[in-house]
Amino acid sequence: MTDVAAPAESCAVLIGVSAYEYAEFPPIRAARNSLDAMRSLLSDPALCAWPPERIVAIANPISATGLATRIADLAENTTGVLLLYYVGHGVLSAGGELCLTVTSTRLDRPKISGLPWDTVADVLRGCPAHTRLAILDCCFAGQAIEVLSGDEGPGLADIVHVEGVYTLTATTRNGPALLAPPGQQDTGCTSFTAELRDLVRSGIPGKAPQLTFADIYPVLRHRLRAKGLPAPREHGADAARHFTFTTNAAVPVDPEAQATPAGAPDTASTPPAADGAPEPAQPGRSRLPDIVADALRATHSVTEESLQAPALAAVADALAAADPDRAGRLAADAERVAQSIPDAHQRESALAAVLGSLAASDPDRAERAAQSVTGASSKARALAAVGEALAESDTDRAARLIADAERVAESVPDAKGKATALAAVARALAVTDSDRAERVARSIADTTLTATVLTGLARAVAATDPDRTARLVADAERIAQSISGASFRAPALAGVARALAPADPGRARRLIGDAEHIAQSIPDANRKASALAAVAEGLAAIAPERAELIAQSITSASSRAHALAAVAKVLATPSPRNAA
Repeated sequence: MTDVAAPAESCAVLIGVSAYEYAEFPPIRAARNSLDAMRSLLSDPALCAWPPERIVAIANPISATGLATRIADLAENTTGVLLLYYVGHGVLSAGGELCLTVTSTRLDRPKISGLPWDTVADVLRGCPAHTRLAILDCCFAGQAIEVLSGDEGPGLADIVHVEGVYTLTATTRNGPALLAPPGQQDTGCTSFTAELRDLVRSGIPGKAPQLTFADIYPVLRHRLRAKGLPAPREHGADAARHFTFTTNAAVPVDPEAQATPAGAPDTASTPPAADGAPEPAQPGRSRLPDIVADALRATHSVTEESLQAPALAAVADALAAADPDRAGRLAADAERVAQSIPDAHQRESALAAVLGSLAASDPDRAERAAQSVTGASSKARALAAVGEALAESDTDRAARLIADAERVAESVPDAKGKATALAAVARALAVTDSDRAERVARSIADTTLTATVLTGLARAVAATDPDRTARLVADAERIAQSISGASFRAPALAGVARALAPADPGRARRLIGDAEHIAQSIPDANRKASALAAVAEGLAAIAPERAELIAQSITSASSRAHALAAVAKVLATPSPRNAA
C-alpha cells in the first residue's frame, strides 16, 4: 500500500454476499471465494501490502441498514485511503436505481430491503479520506458510475473531479456480471475478481515497479473481453486512477530495495549535509501526512471552483519536493477544476493561480493553458507563474515566458490588475534576474504588493547576498508598518517575518506576533481568514506547531487549506536551511 502515507488511517472494507433468504436470488458461492481472494490479495506483503488490521471483511450481512451504518462508521474515521469492495447480487429498483443486496433483500422491494447505491455514494462524499476507491463486482454495477458522476444534487462534482475517487465495476449500466462455471463455484471466484486477482499476481511486463489503476484497467478490460466476458467500466479523477494499488509482480525485485521496509526512510538516498553530517530531523515532520490529509479535506469541502482550484494547487506545491508524482496529479486536478469554471474572468484568474504548480510536472500543458488566457492581467500572471516554475529546469524557456508576461502586464489598462500582474512578474524574476525583479517591484503602485514582492526577493537572494537581503527586508518592513488597513497590514508583516526568520528568528517572532494580533482583530470573517492564513504561512518556518494550530482555527475552508499547505510545505522541505 505504497501510496498510503499513514496506513493506520486507511481502511479497506470488503463485503461479500453469497447466501440469500429468498429464492429469487440464487446463492453465489463464488462470492465467498472472491471475498477471501480480495482479502488475501490486499494483505499480501509482496503485492498490495495492506496491514491486515486495516482490512475489514463483512461476509453475508443480514441488514442493509446495519451494513450502511458499519460502512459509514468505518469511513468516518478514515483519513488516508478508503477502499470499498462489494461482491454479490446487484439489482435495479423500479426507478432504475442500483441496489446492493444483503442476505435478507427481497427482489420486489430492493430499495427497502437492500442498500441503495445512493446511500453508499453519500458516505463516500462525506468521507474525510484523501483517496476513495470503490470496486463493485455485481450485476448492473456500471450504474454506480452514473450515480457518482451525475449532475443532480450537491457535492457530486467534488467527488468526481478532485483527487480521491475511483470507481471500477464489473459490468456496464445494464449488463449482468458473469459467475464462475457451475462446476467451479465451490472453489472459484467470480470472473471479474478472478481476472483482477490473476492480473495482479502475474504483474504487467514493461510497466513500472508499482502499478496504478491507470495501468491495470486497460489490461484487465482487454483480458476480460478476450475471454468473451463482460467488459469492466471505470470512472474517476486522474489522481485516484494513479493510486498505487500493487507492486508489479512482473518486475524483478531489487534486493537492496526489498531490504528497506515500506514506508521507512531511504537513508541511502538522503544526501548528507554540506559538512558531512546527516540532516537533522525537522521538528514536526511526522505530522506531515496528517496536515496534508487535513488540507485535502478542506479543499474537498470548498464548493466554489474558483476557490477550490487554487487550494488544490497550494497542496500540490507543498508536496512538490516530498512527493512530486502526487503533486503532479493534484496540480492536474486543480487545472481541470479551473477549466470547468463557467465564468470566463473567474476561470482565467483561477488558471493563473494553478498553472505554476502544473508546470512542474507538465510544462507544455501549463504553457498552452497560459497562452490560451485572453484577459491581460490573468495572462501575465499565468505566464509568469509558468516561467517561475521552470526557472531552474529550463532557463531559456523561463526567460521567454517571463519576458512575455512583463510585456502583457505593462499593457493592462486598470491600475489594480496591472499591479497584480507586475507583482507576479517580479516574483518570477526574483529567481532569474534579481536586479530587474527589484526594479519591477518598486514600480508597483500597490504598497502591499510591493512589500510582499520585496520579502520574496529577500528570501531568493538570502544565501548569496545577505547585505542586500537585510536592506530589502528593512524596506519591506517600513512599507508594511505604513499600511493602514488591518487585512493588508497583517499579511505584509507576516511576509516580513518569514523573510527575517533565518537571520533573526527573535525579531521574526515579534513581528509575526504583531501580525497575528492584527489579524485576530479583523471583523470581516473572510478577510480575517485570509490574513490568518498569511500569518500561518509566515509562522510555519519559525514554529510549525503553532502555525498548524492557527491554520486549523481558520473557519474558511479555502483559507484553511492554503494555511495548512503552507505548513506542510515547510515540513516537507528536506533541509531546515530551506524552510524559509
